[in-house]
Amino acid sequence: MVIYADENFYKKEYLQGKAAVITAAFPYYFRKASQIVKKYVLDNIDDENPPEEVRMCCCEIAELAYKQDQTAQSDGVSSESVQGWSKSYESTESRRNAFDKAVKECVYKWLGGTGLLYRGIR
Repeated sequence: MVIYADENFYKKEYLQGKAAVITAAFPYYFRKASQIVKKYVLDNIDDENPPEEVRMCCCEIAELAYKQDQTAQSDGVSSESVQGWSKSYESTESRRNAFDKAVKECVYKWLGGTGLLYRGIR
């Protein structure tokens, strides 16, 4: 399994000094992100030398996956109110749909103009 980005690239190139969203389990999230990117680009990437756009996309998707896992651990609470005591929950399906939409937007943002999403005959 090819992993397009790693912790070093994430911290130095992608974040460029910004605080890291992912604080643990870097290999897990970058492997998951790489699998997602691979699904969109099929075999249009040279696995030995992936373009920077692919690596950036992988970092952003890894952050999305990390945030999704953190939300899932919070029991799906989407909002709370204290004095009138109210608690709202977000369904697992709703969270999954939001994640899928965010991933698709990320892929098209980073890879849309690169030709890597082309599925025709070359």
